[in-house]
Amino acid sequence: MSTVFLVAEKCAKIKTGSLPDSLRVVFGKMGIMGKFVLLFVMAWFFLAFFDLNFDRGVLRVYTASEAIEYDPDEGKPRLIPRAVIEYRVQDERVVSQVGDFVNKYENCTVFDRDNWTCTYSDDSATFGARQGEYFSRSNLEKFPHLANLRDEETLSRFGYIILQCRWDATGGINAIMCLIRPFTT
Repeated sequence: MSTVFLVAEKCAKIKTGSLPDSLRVVFGKMGIMGKFVLLFVMAWFFLAFFDLNFDRGVLRVYTASEAIEYDPDEGKPRLIPRAVIEYRVQDERVVSQVGDFVNKYENCTVFDRDNWTCTYSDDSATFGARQGEYFSRSNLEKFPHLANLRDEETLSRFGYIILQCRWDATGGINAIMCLIRPFTT
């Protein structure tokens, strides 16, 4: 919470004379709480759009799957957010992490962090990244039953956070969680 107080302190010290004309109009008529709310909203959208991943060796993948019993009349989203998967390229293999669960893939072709492919040991699917965009393809010739599985969609970070917020809004008091989603995801 100390970061929040530092931001609030910075908001309180904003002098309208030191700002460009466009911002002087906005900040000049606002109280400290208004300035804090505006900066919070700006930080929320910035962090929702941009993944501040300081570990350049990690590719984060945001996915969602279709709800099994989806009823559009209930007002719930069609997709359910899944856990964020982190992929790290190490030599000629890829290591994935979902929460505390780590998995190593040896059957991989790696060019760099943004361009690699791996195949599961049973050849059921191929997955990887092309120019930093994640992809996954099932081997339907060898495993035709995989065609019946519900599709998984890869989302942008912003789309993933908005989907989480839509689910938060269906749970009453959980709607407050949407306020901190970009800071915790």
